[in-house]
Amino acid sequence: MNSINAKKTILVAIMLLFAILLPYLMVLTSYIIAPLVILGILSLFFVSLTLINYKAGIYLVFLYGCIFSLISRLLSVILPYGIVYDLIILITLISLVIKANRKEGFQWKTSEPIVILQFVFYAYFFLQIANPNAVNILAWFDASRFLILFLLFYIFIHFFNNKESVKNFTNLWISAGLIISLYGIFQEYVGFRDFEYRWLTADPLRFKLYHIWGHIRIFSTLSDPSAYGLFLAFCGTGSLLLAIGPGPYTKKVIYLTAALIMFFGMSFSGTRTAYAMIFISIVLFIIANLQNIKILIASFVMVSIFIILMVGPFYSGPINRMRSTFEFSEDASMHVRDAKRIRLQSYVKSHPIGGGLNTAGNEGMKLSRSHPLAGPYDPDSGYLRTALEMGWIGLLIVISLNTVVVIKGIRNYFSIKDPELKIYSMVYIAPFLGLSVAHYTQDALYQKPINILVMATLALMIKLKDLDKTIVHEQ
Repeated sequence: MNSINAKKTILVAIMLLFAILLPYLMVLTSYIIAPLVILGILSLFFVSLTLINYKAGIYLVFLYGCIFSLISRLLSVILPYGIVYDLIILITLISLVIKANRKEGFQWKTSEPIVILQFVFYAYFFLQIANPNAVNILAWFDASRFLILFLLFYIFIHFFNNKESVKNFTNLWISAGLIISLYGIFQEYVGFRDFEYRWLTADPLRFKLYHIWGHIRIFSTLSDPSAYGLFLAFCGTGSLLLAIGPGPYTKKVIYLTAALIMFFGMSFSGTRTAYAMIFISIVLFIIANLQNIKILIASFVMVSIFIILMVGPFYSGPINRMRSTFEFSEDASMHVRDAKRIRLQSYVKSHPIGGGLNTAGNEGMKLSRSHPLAGPYDPDSGYLRTALEMGWIGLLIVISLNTVVVIKGIRNYFSIKDPELKIYSMVYIAPFLGLSVAHYTQDALYQKPINILVMATLALMIKLKDLDKTIVHEQ
Protein backbone atom coordinates (compact mmCIF):
# COMPACT_ATOMS: atom_id res chain seq x y z
CA MET A 1 0.00 0.00 0.00
CA ASN A 2 2.87 2.37 0.87
CA SER A 3 4.43 1.61 -2.51
CA ILE A 4 1.20 2.60 -4.29
CA ASN A 5 1.00 5.86 -2.30
CA ALA A 6 4.63 6.63 -3.15
CA LYS A 7 3.95 6.16 -6.88
CA LYS A 8 0.91 8.45 -6.65
CA THR A 9 2.99 11.09 -4.86
CA ILE A 10 5.72 10.94 -7.52
CA LEU A 11 3.12 11.20 -10.32
CA VAL A 12 1.46 14.23 -8.72
CA ALA A 13 4.86 15.86 -8.21
CA ILE A 14 5.76 15.36 -11.89
CA MET A 15 2.41 16.82 -13.01
CA LEU A 16 2.87 19.85 -10.73
CA LEU A 17 6.37 20.34 -12.11
CA PHE A 18 5.03 20.36 -15.67
CA ALA A 19 2.18 22.70 -14.67
CA ILE A 20 4.70 25.21 -13.32
CA LEU A 21 7.51 24.72 -15.85
CA LEU A 22 5.47 24.88 -19.08
CA PRO A 23 3.92 28.35 -18.52
CA TYR A 24 7.34 29.61 -17.40
CA LEU A 25 9.00 28.35 -20.60
CA MET A 26 6.17 29.74 -22.72
CA VAL A 27 6.72 33.23 -21.24
CA LEU A 28 10.50 33.06 -21.68
CA THR A 29 10.56 31.52 -25.16
CA SER A 30 7.40 30.88 -27.21
CA TYR A 31 3.86 29.61 -26.86
CA ILE A 32 4.86 26.74 -29.11
CA ILE A 33 6.80 25.05 -26.28
CA ALA A 34 3.70 23.59 -24.61
CA PRO A 35 2.28 21.93 -27.77
CA LEU A 36 5.73 20.53 -28.60
CA VAL A 37 6.16 19.04 -25.13
CA ILE A 38 2.69 17.51 -25.28
CA LEU A 39 3.44 16.10 -28.73
CA GLY A 40 6.70 14.69 -27.41
CA ILE A 41 4.98 12.90 -24.54
CA LEU A 42 2.30 11.55 -26.85
CA SER A 43 4.97 10.39 -29.28
CA LEU A 44 6.72 8.38 -26.56
CA PHE A 45 3.42 6.80 -25.61
CA PHE A 46 2.50 5.87 -29.18
CA VAL A 47 5.99 4.54 -29.97
CA SER A 48 5.79 2.29 -26.92
CA LEU A 49 2.31 1.15 -27.91
CA THR A 50 3.44 0.38 -31.47
CA LEU A 51 6.44 -1.64 -30.29
CA ILE A 52 4.13 -3.69 -28.08
CA ASN A 53 1.53 -4.23 -30.83
CA TYR A 54 2.42 -3.41 -34.44
CA LYS A 55 -1.28 -3.21 -35.38
CA ALA A 56 -1.53 -0.02 -33.34
CA GLY A 57 1.07 1.43 -35.70
CA ILE A 58 -1.26 0.91 -38.68
CA TYR A 59 -4.04 2.91 -37.04
CA LEU A 60 -1.57 5.52 -35.81
CA VAL A 61 0.08 6.17 -39.18
CA PHE A 62 -3.29 6.43 -40.89
CA LEU A 63 -4.71 8.86 -38.33
CA TYR A 64 -1.50 10.88 -38.37
CA GLY A 65 -1.68 11.00 -42.17
CA CYS A 66 -5.16 12.49 -41.84
CA ILE A 67 -4.19 15.30 -39.45
CA PHE A 68 -0.49 16.14 -39.81
CA SER A 69 -1.27 18.95 -42.29
CA LEU A 70 -3.73 20.40 -39.78
CA ILE A 71 -1.06 20.18 -37.05
CA SER A 72 1.50 21.96 -39.27
CA ARG A 73 -0.97 24.78 -39.98
CA LEU A 74 -1.88 25.05 -36.30
CA LEU A 75 1.70 25.16 -35.00
CA SER A 76 2.99 27.37 -37.84
CA VAL A 77 6.44 25.91 -37.25
CA ILE A 78 8.60 24.24 -39.89
CA LEU A 79 9.10 20.70 -38.62
CA PRO A 80 9.75 17.39 -40.45
CA TYR A 81 6.11 16.26 -40.28
CA GLY A 82 6.56 13.91 -43.24
CA ILE A 83 9.56 12.22 -41.63
CA VAL A 84 7.42 11.42 -38.58
CA TYR A 85 5.04 9.66 -40.96
CA ASP A 86 7.94 7.54 -42.28
CA LEU A 87 9.27 6.84 -38.78
CA ILE A 88 5.92 5.48 -37.61
CA ILE A 89 5.94 3.04 -40.53
CA LEU A 90 9.53 2.04 -39.75
CA ILE A 91 8.80 1.47 -36.05
CA THR A 92 5.71 -0.53 -36.99
CA LEU A 93 7.79 -2.74 -39.27
CA ILE A 94 10.37 -3.33 -36.52
CA SER A 95 7.59 -4.38 -34.16
CA LEU A 96 6.14 -6.65 -36.85
CA VAL A 97 9.49 -8.34 -37.59
CA ILE A 98 10.04 -9.04 -33.88
CA LYS A 99 6.59 -10.59 -33.58
CA ALA A 100 6.86 -12.50 -36.89
CA ASN A 101 10.10 -14.16 -35.83
CA ARG A 102 8.46 -15.33 -32.63
CA LYS A 103 5.47 -16.85 -34.40
CA GLU A 104 4.91 -18.02 -37.96
CA GLY A 105 7.74 -16.11 -39.61
CA PHE A 106 7.73 -13.33 -42.20
CA GLN A 107 5.32 -13.66 -45.13
CA TRP A 108 7.14 -12.66 -48.33
CA LYS A 109 4.47 -13.84 -50.84
CA THR A 110 7.08 -13.77 -53.61
CA SER A 111 5.02 -16.01 -55.91
CA GLU A 112 2.36 -13.30 -56.29
CA PRO A 113 2.54 -11.15 -59.47
CA ILE A 114 1.73 -8.04 -57.39
CA VAL A 115 4.79 -8.69 -55.21
CA ILE A 116 7.03 -9.57 -58.16
CA LEU A 117 6.17 -6.36 -60.00
CA GLN A 118 6.76 -4.32 -56.87
CA PHE A 119 10.21 -5.86 -56.46
CA VAL A 120 10.90 -5.01 -60.10
CA PHE A 121 9.69 -1.44 -59.66
CA TYR A 122 11.60 -0.74 -56.44
CA ALA A 123 14.76 -2.38 -57.83
CA TYR A 124 14.46 -0.08 -60.86
CA PHE A 125 13.78 2.82 -58.49
CA PHE A 126 16.98 1.99 -56.60
CA LEU A 127 18.98 1.77 -59.83
CA GLN A 128 17.91 5.32 -60.67
CA ILE A 129 20.64 6.48 -58.30
CA ALA A 130 23.04 5.80 -61.21
CA ASN A 131 20.89 7.50 -63.88
CA PRO A 132 23.41 9.35 -66.09
CA ASN A 133 20.79 11.97 -67.00
CA ALA A 134 20.44 13.13 -63.37
CA VAL A 135 22.41 16.15 -62.20
CA ASN A 136 22.19 15.90 -58.40
CA ILE A 137 22.44 12.69 -56.38
CA LEU A 138 20.74 14.43 -53.45
CA ALA A 139 17.57 14.54 -55.54
CA TRP A 140 17.52 10.72 -55.53
CA PHE A 141 18.08 10.58 -51.77
CA ASP A 142 15.19 12.99 -51.25
CA ALA A 143 12.95 10.76 -53.39
CA SER A 144 14.15 7.56 -51.67
CA ARG A 145 11.63 8.10 -48.89
CA PHE A 146 9.16 6.68 -51.39
CA LEU A 147 10.66 3.24 -50.61
CA ILE A 148 8.88 3.36 -47.23
CA LEU A 149 5.65 2.44 -49.04
CA PHE A 150 7.04 -1.01 -49.85
CA LEU A 151 7.55 -1.55 -46.13
CA LEU A 152 3.98 -0.43 -45.53
CA PHE A 153 2.78 -2.98 -48.08
CA TYR A 154 4.38 -5.82 -46.10
CA ILE A 155 2.96 -4.48 -42.85
CA PHE A 156 -0.51 -4.77 -44.38
CA ILE A 157 0.27 -8.29 -45.65
CA HIS A 158 0.60 -9.34 -42.00
CA PHE A 159 -2.08 -7.01 -40.65
CA PHE A 160 -4.88 -8.55 -42.74
CA ASN A 161 -4.81 -11.91 -40.96
CA ASN A 162 -8.57 -12.34 -40.48
CA LYS A 163 -11.88 -10.89 -41.61
CA GLU A 164 -12.17 -8.79 -38.46
CA SER A 165 -8.99 -6.89 -39.30
CA VAL A 166 -10.39 -6.06 -42.75
CA LYS A 167 -13.65 -4.84 -41.21
CA ASN A 168 -11.93 -2.73 -38.55
CA PHE A 169 -9.53 -1.04 -40.95
CA THR A 170 -12.30 -0.37 -43.49
CA ASN A 171 -14.51 1.18 -40.82
CA LEU A 172 -11.53 3.26 -39.69
CA TRP A 173 -11.00 4.96 -43.06
CA ILE A 174 -14.71 5.37 -43.68
CA SER A 175 -15.11 6.98 -40.23
CA ALA A 176 -12.08 9.19 -40.89
CA GLY A 177 -13.53 10.19 -44.26
CA LEU A 178 -16.81 11.11 -42.60
CA ILE A 179 -15.12 13.27 -39.95
CA ILE A 180 -12.87 14.96 -42.51
CA SER A 181 -15.87 15.68 -44.74
CA LEU A 182 -17.84 17.15 -41.81
CA TYR A 183 -14.92 19.43 -40.99
CA GLY A 184 -14.77 20.41 -44.65
CA ILE A 185 -18.49 21.27 -44.56
CA PHE A 186 -17.80 23.28 -41.41
CA GLN A 187 -15.10 25.24 -43.29
CA GLU A 188 -17.52 25.86 -46.15
CA TYR A 189 -20.46 27.16 -44.12
CA VAL A 190 -18.84 28.53 -40.94
CA GLY A 191 -15.48 29.56 -42.33
CA PHE A 192 -11.81 28.89 -41.79
CA ARG A 193 -10.17 29.16 -38.38
CA ASP A 194 -7.73 32.04 -37.97
CA PHE A 195 -4.67 29.78 -38.24
CA GLU A 196 -6.06 28.21 -41.43
CA TYR A 197 -6.71 31.57 -43.05
CA ARG A 198 -3.22 32.79 -42.10
CA TRP A 199 -1.74 29.71 -43.75
CA LEU A 200 -3.94 30.13 -46.82
CA THR A 201 -2.99 33.77 -47.39
CA ALA A 202 0.69 33.40 -46.44
CA ASP A 203 1.49 32.31 -50.00
CA PRO A 204 -0.13 34.43 -52.77
CA LEU A 205 0.29 31.61 -55.30
CA ARG A 206 -1.45 29.15 -52.97
CA PHE A 207 -4.35 31.55 -52.45
CA LYS A 208 -4.63 32.06 -56.21
CA LEU A 209 -4.80 28.29 -56.81
CA TYR A 210 -7.38 27.76 -54.07
CA HIS A 211 -9.58 30.75 -54.96
CA ILE A 212 -11.63 29.78 -58.02
CA TRP A 213 -14.86 31.34 -59.30
CA GLY A 214 -15.14 33.51 -56.20
CA HIS A 215 -14.99 30.47 -53.92
CA ILE A 216 -12.14 29.11 -51.80
CA ARG A 217 -11.64 25.40 -52.39
CA ILE A 218 -12.00 23.39 -49.20
CA PHE A 219 -9.11 21.27 -47.88
CA SER A 220 -10.34 20.26 -44.38
CA THR A 221 -7.54 18.60 -42.37
CA LEU A 222 -5.59 17.42 -45.43
CA SER A 223 -2.72 19.01 -47.35
CA ASP A 224 -4.71 20.54 -50.22
CA PRO A 225 -8.12 20.45 -51.97
CA SER A 226 -6.97 17.75 -54.40
CA ALA A 227 -5.94 15.35 -51.61
CA TYR A 228 -9.20 16.15 -49.80
CA GLY A 229 -11.40 15.54 -52.85
CA LEU A 230 -9.71 12.30 -53.94
CA PHE A 231 -9.65 10.91 -50.40
CA LEU A 232 -13.38 11.54 -49.94
CA ALA A 233 -14.08 10.07 -53.38
CA PHE A 234 -12.32 6.86 -52.30
CA CYS A 235 -13.99 6.74 -48.87
CA GLY A 236 -17.42 7.75 -50.15
CA THR A 237 -17.36 5.17 -52.95
CA GLY A 238 -16.29 2.43 -50.53
CA SER A 239 -19.07 3.38 -48.12
CA LEU A 240 -21.62 3.42 -50.95
CA LEU A 241 -20.62 -0.07 -52.10
CA LEU A 242 -20.93 -1.38 -48.54
CA ALA A 243 -24.44 0.11 -48.43
CA ILE A 244 -25.36 -1.77 -51.61
CA GLY A 245 -23.69 -5.01 -50.52
CA PRO A 246 -24.92 -7.66 -48.06
CA GLY A 247 -25.67 -6.80 -44.45
CA PRO A 248 -28.38 -5.60 -42.04
CA TYR A 249 -30.65 -2.78 -43.17
CA THR A 250 -29.42 -0.52 -40.34
CA LYS A 251 -25.81 -0.79 -41.51
CA LYS A 252 -26.86 -0.11 -45.08
CA VAL A 253 -28.55 3.13 -44.00
CA ILE A 254 -25.50 4.19 -41.98
CA TYR A 255 -23.08 3.52 -44.85
CA LEU A 256 -25.36 5.23 -47.38
CA THR A 257 -25.75 8.30 -45.16
CA ALA A 258 -21.98 8.46 -44.63
CA ALA A 259 -21.38 8.18 -48.39
CA LEU A 260 -23.80 11.01 -49.19
CA ILE A 261 -22.21 13.27 -46.57
CA MET A 262 -18.73 12.52 -47.93
CA PHE A 263 -19.81 13.21 -51.52
CA PHE A 264 -21.41 16.46 -50.38
CA GLY A 265 -18.23 17.49 -48.55
CA MET A 266 -16.14 16.44 -51.54
CA SER A 267 -18.10 18.77 -53.82
CA PHE A 268 -16.52 21.80 -52.11
CA SER A 269 -12.98 20.67 -52.96
CA GLY A 270 -13.32 21.83 -56.56
CA THR A 271 -11.52 18.66 -57.67
CA ARG A 272 -13.22 17.49 -60.85
CA THR A 273 -11.07 14.38 -61.04
CA ALA A 274 -12.85 13.09 -57.93
CA TYR A 275 -16.18 12.97 -59.84
CA ALA A 276 -14.58 10.98 -62.64
CA MET A 277 -13.07 8.64 -60.06
CA ILE A 278 -16.50 7.92 -58.53
CA PHE A 279 -18.02 7.41 -61.97
CA ILE A 280 -15.36 4.88 -63.03
CA SER A 281 -15.61 3.01 -59.71
CA ILE A 282 -19.38 2.63 -59.96
CA VAL A 283 -19.19 1.56 -63.61
CA LEU A 284 -16.81 -1.26 -62.63
CA PHE A 285 -19.17 -2.31 -59.84
CA ILE A 286 -22.18 -2.36 -62.19
CA ILE A 287 -20.33 -4.39 -64.83
CA ALA A 288 -19.26 -6.91 -62.18
CA ASN A 289 -22.89 -7.35 -61.04
CA LEU A 290 -24.88 -7.53 -64.27
CA GLN A 291 -26.54 -10.75 -63.05
CA ASN A 292 -27.55 -9.38 -59.64
CA ILE A 293 -31.04 -7.86 -59.97
CA LYS A 294 -31.01 -6.04 -56.59
CA ILE A 295 -27.68 -4.40 -57.26
CA LEU A 296 -28.74 -3.50 -60.80
CA ILE A 297 -31.83 -1.77 -59.42
CA ALA A 298 -29.73 0.18 -56.91
CA SER A 299 -27.28 1.03 -59.70
CA PHE A 300 -30.14 2.21 -61.91
CA VAL A 301 -31.24 4.59 -59.15
CA MET A 302 -27.67 5.96 -58.83
CA VAL A 303 -27.36 6.42 -62.60
CA SER A 304 -30.74 8.19 -62.71
CA ILE A 305 -29.64 10.60 -59.97
CA PHE A 306 -26.39 11.23 -61.85
CA ILE A 307 -28.26 12.00 -65.10
CA ILE A 308 -30.61 14.38 -63.29
CA LEU A 309 -27.64 16.22 -61.76
CA MET A 310 -25.98 16.43 -65.17
CA VAL A 311 -28.90 17.79 -67.19
CA GLY A 312 -31.37 19.14 -64.60
CA PRO A 313 -32.40 22.82 -64.59
CA PHE A 314 -30.47 23.75 -61.45
CA TYR A 315 -27.04 25.22 -60.98
CA SER A 316 -24.43 25.74 -58.29
CA GLY A 317 -20.64 25.84 -58.09
CA PRO A 318 -20.22 22.13 -57.17
CA ILE A 319 -22.75 20.97 -59.78
CA ASN A 320 -21.15 23.11 -62.48
CA ARG A 321 -17.73 21.68 -61.58
CA MET A 322 -19.14 18.14 -61.81
CA ARG A 323 -20.69 18.81 -65.22
CA SER A 324 -17.46 20.30 -66.51
CA THR A 325 -15.68 17.04 -65.61
CA PHE A 326 -17.46 15.29 -68.47
CA GLU A 327 -17.33 18.17 -70.96
CA PHE A 328 -13.87 17.37 -72.26
CA SER A 329 -14.11 19.49 -75.41
CA GLU A 330 -14.86 22.60 -73.34
CA ASP A 331 -12.35 21.99 -70.56
CA ALA A 332 -9.65 24.66 -70.88
CA SER A 333 -7.49 23.18 -68.12
CA MET A 334 -7.51 19.79 -69.86
CA HIS A 335 -6.32 21.45 -73.07
CA VAL A 336 -3.45 23.05 -71.14
CA ARG A 337 -2.47 19.67 -69.64
CA ASP A 338 -2.68 17.97 -73.05
CA ALA A 339 -0.45 20.65 -74.58
CA LYS A 340 2.06 20.20 -71.75
CA ARG A 341 2.06 16.42 -72.21
CA ILE A 342 2.56 16.68 -75.98
CA ARG A 343 5.40 19.17 -75.48
CA LEU A 344 7.23 16.78 -73.12
CA GLN A 345 6.62 13.58 -75.09
CA SER A 346 9.76 14.01 -77.16
CA TYR A 347 11.90 13.88 -74.01
CA VAL A 348 10.22 10.65 -72.88
CA LYS A 349 10.76 9.03 -76.29
CA SER A 350 14.45 9.92 -76.38
CA HIS A 351 15.16 9.01 -72.71
CA PRO A 352 13.91 5.48 -71.96
CA ILE A 353 15.23 5.58 -68.38
CA GLY A 354 14.07 9.16 -67.77
CA GLY A 355 15.84 12.23 -66.52
CA GLY A 356 16.26 11.04 -62.94
CA LEU A 357 14.16 11.38 -59.80
CA ASN A 358 13.10 14.86 -58.67
CA THR A 359 14.12 16.52 -61.93
CA ALA A 360 10.76 17.54 -63.44
CA GLY A 361 8.86 20.76 -62.81
CA ASN A 362 8.93 22.63 -59.53
CA GLU A 363 10.69 19.80 -57.68
CA GLY A 364 13.39 19.93 -60.32
CA MET A 365 13.79 23.67 -59.69
CA LYS A 366 14.49 22.91 -56.02
CA LEU A 367 16.78 19.89 -56.33
CA SER A 368 17.97 19.72 -59.97
CA ARG A 369 17.97 23.32 -61.11
CA SER A 370 20.33 22.79 -64.07
CA HIS A 371 18.30 19.89 -65.47
CA PRO A 372 16.43 20.44 -68.79
CA LEU A 373 13.19 19.12 -67.22
CA ALA A 374 13.33 21.58 -64.32
CA GLY A 375 11.06 24.58 -64.62
CA PRO A 376 8.22 26.56 -63.09
CA TYR A 377 5.50 24.06 -63.93
CA ASP A 378 3.78 21.04 -62.41
CA PRO A 379 3.60 17.79 -64.42
CA ASP A 380 0.09 17.35 -62.87
CA SER A 381 -0.21 13.78 -64.11
CA GLY A 382 1.43 11.16 -61.91
CA TYR A 383 2.03 9.03 -65.00
CA LEU A 384 3.66 11.94 -66.82
CA ARG A 385 6.00 12.58 -63.89
CA THR A 386 6.96 8.89 -63.85
CA ALA A 387 7.60 8.93 -67.61
CA LEU A 388 9.75 12.06 -67.37
CA GLU A 389 11.80 11.00 -64.36
CA MET A 390 11.93 7.21 -64.78
CA GLY A 391 11.36 6.95 -68.53
CA TRP A 392 8.89 4.88 -70.47
CA ILE A 393 10.40 1.78 -68.85
CA GLY A 394 9.37 3.01 -65.41
CA LEU A 395 5.96 4.04 -66.74
CA LEU A 396 5.42 0.57 -68.21
CA ILE A 397 6.23 -1.07 -64.85
CA VAL A 398 3.80 1.21 -62.97
CA ILE A 399 0.94 0.66 -65.44
CA SER A 400 1.61 -3.11 -65.40
CA LEU A 401 1.43 -3.15 -61.60
CA ASN A 402 -1.86 -1.22 -61.50
CA THR A 403 -3.32 -3.47 -64.19
CA VAL A 404 -2.33 -6.65 -62.33
CA VAL A 405 -3.86 -5.30 -59.10
CA VAL A 406 -7.19 -4.56 -60.80
CA ILE A 407 -7.26 -7.96 -62.55
CA LYS A 408 -6.51 -9.68 -59.22
CA GLY A 409 -9.30 -7.75 -57.53
CA ILE A 410 -11.87 -8.66 -60.19
CA ARG A 411 -10.83 -12.32 -60.06
CA ASN A 412 -11.18 -12.24 -56.28
CA TYR A 413 -14.68 -10.83 -56.58
CA PHE A 414 -15.84 -13.72 -58.76
CA SER A 415 -13.95 -16.52 -56.97
CA ILE A 416 -14.36 -15.68 -53.27
CA LYS A 417 -17.16 -17.58 -51.52
CA ASP A 418 -17.64 -15.49 -48.40
CA PRO A 419 -20.15 -12.71 -49.26
CA GLU A 420 -18.56 -10.16 -46.93
CA LEU A 421 -15.06 -10.69 -48.27
CA LYS A 422 -16.49 -10.54 -51.79
CA ILE A 423 -17.89 -7.06 -51.24
CA TYR A 424 -14.71 -5.93 -49.45
CA SER A 425 -12.78 -6.91 -52.56
CA MET A 426 -14.90 -4.48 -54.59
CA VAL A 427 -14.85 -1.82 -51.84
CA TYR A 428 -11.09 -1.55 -52.32
CA ILE A 429 -10.55 -2.40 -55.97
CA ALA A 430 -13.28 -0.17 -57.48
CA PRO A 431 -11.94 3.08 -55.93
CA PHE A 432 -8.41 1.90 -56.71
CA LEU A 433 -9.31 1.65 -60.40
CA GLY A 434 -10.77 5.15 -60.19
CA LEU A 435 -7.55 6.40 -58.58
CA SER A 436 -5.44 4.69 -61.25
CA VAL A 437 -7.35 6.57 -63.95
CA ALA A 438 -7.27 9.81 -61.93
CA HIS A 439 -3.48 9.45 -61.80
CA TYR A 440 -3.54 10.44 -65.48
CA THR A 441 -4.59 14.01 -64.61
CA GLN A 442 -3.21 14.33 -61.05
CA ASP A 443 -0.69 12.76 -58.73
CA ALA A 444 -3.55 10.76 -57.26
CA LEU A 445 -2.07 7.47 -56.05
CA TYR A 446 0.62 8.66 -53.66
CA GLN A 447 -0.79 11.62 -51.75
CA LYS A 448 -1.09 11.24 -47.98
CA PRO A 449 -3.13 9.58 -46.52
CA ILE A 450 -4.55 8.01 -49.68
CA ASN A 451 -1.26 6.20 -50.35
CA ILE A 452 -1.98 4.14 -47.20
CA LEU A 453 -5.25 2.96 -48.78
CA VAL A 454 -3.39 2.17 -52.01
CA MET A 455 -0.87 -0.06 -50.23
CA ALA A 456 -3.67 -1.64 -48.20
CA THR A 457 -5.45 -2.45 -51.47
CA LEU A 458 -2.36 -4.12 -52.94
CA ALA A 459 -1.90 -6.25 -49.82
CA LEU A 460 -5.58 -7.12 -49.43
CA MET A 461 -5.88 -8.33 -53.01
CA ILE A 462 -3.27 -10.96 -52.10
CA LYS A 463 -4.67 -11.86 -48.68
CA LEU A 464 -8.39 -12.10 -49.50
CA LYS A 465 -8.07 -15.54 -51.07
CA ASP A 466 -6.21 -16.86 -47.99
CA LEU A 467 -8.85 -15.42 -45.66
CA ASP A 468 -11.65 -16.92 -47.76
CA LYS A 469 -10.04 -20.37 -47.68
CA THR A 470 -9.72 -20.16 -43.88
CA ILE A 471 -13.40 -19.23 -43.48
CA VAL A 472 -14.60 -21.94 -45.87
CA HIS A 473 -12.43 -24.54 -44.08
CA GLU A 474 -13.84 -23.51 -40.66
CA GLN A 475 -17.39 -23.88 -41.99
